[in-house]
Amino acid sequence: MKIIFENSIFLHQSVGGISKYISKINQIFQKKKINSIIYSPISINNNLDIKKNYNISYFKFKKIPRFCTKLFYLINNLATFFFINLYKPDLVHFSYYNNSLLRFVNIPYVLTIYDLISEKRKYVEKKFQKEQLLQNASHIICISSITKKDLIKFYNVDKNKVSVIYLGVENNKKLIKKKKNYILFVGSRNQYKNFINFIKAYSKSNYLINNYKILCFGAKNFNLEEVHLFNKLKIEKNLFFKSGNDKTLRKLYQHASLFITTSKNEGFGLTPLEAMSCGCPTICSNIPVFKEILGNSCSYINPNDITDIKKKMENLIKSKNKQKILIKRGFLKAKEYSWDKCSLETIKIYKKVLN
Repeated sequence: MKIIFENSIFLHQSVGGISKYISKINQIFQKKKINSIIYSPISINNNLDIKKNYNISYFKFKKIPRFCTKLFYLINNLATFFFINLYKPDLVHFSYYNNSLLRFVNIPYVLTIYDLISEKRKYVEKKFQKEQLLQNASHIICISSITKKDLIKFYNVDKNKVSVIYLGVENNKKLIKKKKNYILFVGSRNQYKNFINFIKAYSKSNYLINNYKILCFGAKNFNLEEVHLFNKLKIEKNLFFKSGNDKTLRKLYQHASLFITTSKNEGFGLTPLEAMSCGCPTICSNIPVFKEILGNSCSYINPNDITDIKKKMENLIKSKNKQKILIKRGFLKAKEYSWDKCSLETIKIYKKVLN
């Protein structure tokens, strides 16, 4: 069995859960003696370890230069077409919604759907549309039951060709008991991530302002609009930004007093699981997908209620007993999700398609 991973996510994001997922399962495939490869001639991604022979990338950029987006995607697609003919894989696994590659693919392919956030928000994603890919896919993987339910609702696909495979997390047994005085926020801060409500809730707590900083980890530093908001709320000296690799993020999780996500929409819940696996007390929005994935291992907030967010942060950060309970539950919950399990279930899908 020879598998090639389509490359668009490695040109679309420099860091993130999707590229981590594809990279992790490809790494484990090598251990399981599965002949697989990520072929991304041009990449901006930090999860793609180009030193490994199962990842092929010739040109690594920090970001796509201005006016080069269409050109880079075209180059990657054309190169992938030639590589498919050379490598002769049995199956393609699409890393993202790359419709433009379909014209070059005449073998079975599997597609992973991560969320239906654009559809819920009625936002038309012109560059990455799902419909044509869904129609022709041999099988579709969804990363949660909520995502599968949303997919069937919006696209009316045959539920028999859709499987739910949960993502994984690396389990860390090391617990840092002496935490540092910061609240951690990870990933994109745009729109549905609801970062602003978190900041407003924090700004209303004198206790949090006087005792804890906010550390944001991600790909992009604070923009002018965010800086203006921090200044307006008079908390600009309390916010810090950091970027880096998985090792850096793991240390931030381990030392944080609290991890929070106030997102209004998600397809899974990788960052809170990562926080839990590192022994970090976690607060999450009370959205259905977090309830499905995280159970009772975190403290839930109403993401639309600034007062509720403030109170839950204060309550958890002041109570060592509550923290201890959530840390224990978090470790147990994180053990339920592994990249090995995710990879083995994915291999079963490949075999089903090819048989």
